[in-house]
Amino acid sequence: MPHILGRMTGSLTATAVLLLLTVCSFLYMLRTILRQKRLSEVRNDFINNMTHELKTPIATVSAAVEALERFNALADPQKTANYLRISRQELQRLGDLVEKVLHIAAEEKEDLVLQTETTDLNDIISEIISNHRLKSGKKTDFTYTMLSDPLIKADPSHLTNAINNLVDNAIKYSGEHAEISILLARRPGWVRISVIDNGIGIPYSYHNSIFEKFFRVPSGNLHNVKGFGLGLSYVKKIAEKHGGTIKVKSEPEKGSEFQLEIPAA
Repeated sequence: MPHILGRMTGSLTATAVLLLLTVCSFLYMLRTILRQKRLSEVRNDFINNMTHELKTPIATVSAAVEALERFNALADPQKTANYLRISRQELQRLGDLVEKVLHIAAEEKEDLVLQTETTDLNDIISEIISNHRLKSGKKTDFTYTMLSDPLIKADPSHLTNAINNLVDNAIKYSGEHAEISILLARRPGWVRISVIDNGIGIPYSYHNSIFEKFFRVPSGNLHNVKGFGLGLSYVKKIAEKHGGTIKVKSEPEKGSEFQLEIPAA
């Protein structure tokens, strides 16, 4: 028997290696199939969301214009002002969607080069808060801190867009009354921008996934907050392009805190 086993050692080894390769190939194929399935689902979800998000403001503005034209709303100054306000809000929403699509294009460009210059971080935060106070569709209170030395080296356009995405998410995922804190802090060589909300929070198991393109935290069949899962992937890209990081601290029903850190110079 030992003699027979000895002569079969080579065959048994080759069989074991072949079996191992077969199992590994099967697992790799299964992983690839599951990944492709997930990408397909994500793509379909993105297309559905994008279609809905684009059609809604267009339909709303069309209805407002039709009311002004056909139902004598122009004779009523209050109705006219109301329809114009609605149209302005929906056009702003449409503009924000276009901006997000442009963010996708910018993120896809591997040769994206930041145009860094001396930037006043206090001015960026003040502008973002002013814009959101004007366009927010819900009661939103801001608290914020400013830096005594606000000048940093950064790309003002991309940095503004990144912080704006964080603030926009903070408002969207909060309740009827959003309470947003924007805190600025320095440490040697670095500056930190923290955006804190009182929203629905994020389970710990998704803290890494939320920075992946198109990812959205599963919510069953509930779609109270529309989006494409693009904002945070863009924020991460811009943070990394600046040589910085983006982190999240969050628990369900306890709000979220996003910390964007970039070199100060």
